[in-house]
Amino acid sequence: MDAYVLDADALINLHRHFRKRMRNLLGMIVQQRLMVPEGVYREICRIDDALKDVLEKWEKANRQFVVKINKTPNLSAEWQRIDQCYGEQIKIGKQGYPGFWSSCSGRKAADAQVVAAAKVLQATVVSDDRAVQMACMLENVQCIGWAEFARVAGLAQLTLFSG
Repeated sequence: MDAYVLDADALINLHRHFRKRMRNLLGMIVQQRLMVPEGVYREICRIDDALKDVLEKWEKANRQFVVKINKTPNLSAEWQRIDQCYGEQIKIGKQGYPGFWSSCSGRKAADAQVVAAAKVLQATVVSDDRAVQMACMLENVQCIGWAEFARVAGLAQLTLFSG
């Protein structure tokens, strides 16, 4: 079964568009198929009270929902390596692109945690962030956007209206 590691923006968009269906993700959380690194958890708790409440419920349902960097084997070293490799700039061939640190969070960005957690846990990253997508490509980590995740997770359902 596929597992997913979500970034903050993916969580925010899922909550914005599928607020009432978010509880449908609880099964994935209980099965350890849906996770966030602790940096993403802290970021959400600082900026969005309604989503913070959802994440706290999910963490109570499965303590492993929040991936602890220093308590997961190999994750701390992988996080540090990925942060250093892609923090300032991401090079693809001869072309350079802004890295993780160019986001509004700067060096506090949890992007490297997302990529490292997915790599170590053999999961798919859920992010629409360009730097995250490029790092995933270079690290051979599967990455999908939040809209594709919503489809895969069954949140997006076609509603037909009769007129």
